[in-house]
Amino acid sequence: MRRNDDLLDRWLKAEEGGSEIDADFAADAALTALFAALPLALAPAPGFADRVLAATSAEPQPSVRAHVLGLLYGFIASPWGRVSVALSLVGAALTLPVFANLLPAALALLRPTFLAPIVAHALVEGSSWVASGLHFCHWFAAFIRTLLTPLQSPAVAAALGACFFVPALALRLLYDLIQRERNWTHANPI
Repeated sequence: MRRNDDLLDRWLKAEEGGSEIDADFAADAALTALFAALPLALAPAPGFADRVLAATSAEPQPSVRAHVLGLLYGFIASPWGRVSVALSLVGAALTLPVFANLLPAALALLRPTFLAPIVAHALVEGSSWVASGLHFCHWFAAFIRTLLTPLQSPAVAAALGACFFVPALALRLLYDLIQRERNWTHANPI
């Protein structure tokens, strides 16, 4: 049996005593005695909490860029990162002669007679997208005008306001009812 078991038993018995005021004071006194009996060797040095709070508040939060760079440096520092960098460099060195032979052929494709139809097609497609966007904006503006026309009448605006007010009031009453039921005490206070 440990040294603090009798203090723990005293506190538990005081808590089981009920909701009387004397039992509450006895339970608080027993809990205080239990904490007072704990060894102080495990307690932190004085001012520990102040030093920790000062250190955490003074420490700047790392930015996203610093976090990403840290992950990148960590990956490159790992063996798999080094192997992947080495294989990438070897692959680039082996494909360099192939690309050197393909470069003149690629530059030959970039002559104006080849690029003109591509640019014209891109302009036609882009203008059709712009026209579709303008058509949608025109339809949306007509839809908004259709919705706002009845609201110009005071009677319709009042009816719509009542239609919004009634559910809002019902929602508020339901919220109050739920909060009231949640606050009821279900235990016998005797």
